Amino acid sequence: MPMQSLKEKVRTKWMLSTQTVRARMNDFLTRTPPTDFESEVIHDLETEGVHVTSLDKLIPGRAEQVLNKASRYIREHQNPESAAFWKSSVASKDLIPQKLLEELPELFLLGLEDKLLSLVQRYIRLPIAYHGAVLRHSAVNGDNVGTRLWHLDAEDFHVFRMLIYLNDVHPGGGPFEYIPRRVGDTIRRPVSVAGGMINNEQMGTILPEDKWKQCTGPMGTVILCDAAQVYHHESRQKERERFVIMSGYSSHRPRNRTLSMAHFPVEEVATQLSKLVPAEKRRIVFGWRG
Repeated sequence: MPMQSLKEKVRTKWMLSTQTVRARMNDFLTRTPPTDFESEVIHDLETEGVHVTSLDKLIPGRAEQVLNKASRYIREHQNPESAAFWKSSVASKDLIPQKLLEELPELFLLGLEDKLLSLVQRYIRLPIAYHGAVLRHSAVNGDNVGTRLWHLDAEDFHVFRMLIYLNDVHPGGGPFEYIPRRVGDTIRRPVSVAGGMINNEQMGTILPEDKWKQCTGPMGTVILCDAAQVYHHESRQKERERFVIMSGYSSHRPRNRTLSMAHFPVEEVATQLSKLVPAEKRRIVFGWRG
């Protein structure tokens, strides 16, 4: 029998380790049945691609405190003196990570809640990576650019995204908008041909607007989505600005690690994070980044 080359040995060892991890994960999931809430969310993600709930249902008893603190901070820091704490992009501005961890660490730590991690783990069915959290402000304007364009997230084959409204969001206030997964599967090629990120007019030629769905709701509304499988975008703010906190997850070995890491600069705030992140969850925050 011929000897394996070094490359073949490494590949064999990697395949065996991956199979072992999958087997252990499936064994864990088999031994511990999902809760009714987990079953409902996973069913919706696998069929519709989106599940809408509330922060109070995710973290009972603490949602009001977290939301009120975030709302108060937003009200008090929308002034010229605070401009340096916000980083602008083409469609919005984000609170810089250092300030988020200093003033609103609860928003980052929401993404490490045990109930949420269990749900993500069950859906992805692999060891998971937490990409971090972003506090985003979208102002009222008509620019159809950036995340306001229709797209699929490209970090991994499945990207579990959590979006929390920090103010009431109604039509005209930039609600999250998506194409149901069962419908979106039929339009992948036309969207791909159009370049991957397309505007409303282009999407309208591919799929009528009455097939699009908007997620409106009061402060505390939570949108859970597989953003790699569902065409989505932030609809334009025509009447009112919008504030959200966004968190993301993928497998522990995302197919585009650089893009996954770009959401939150862990290396720049490692000292702050080391004081916040519990030891048993550091692998999810740090370990996958290589």
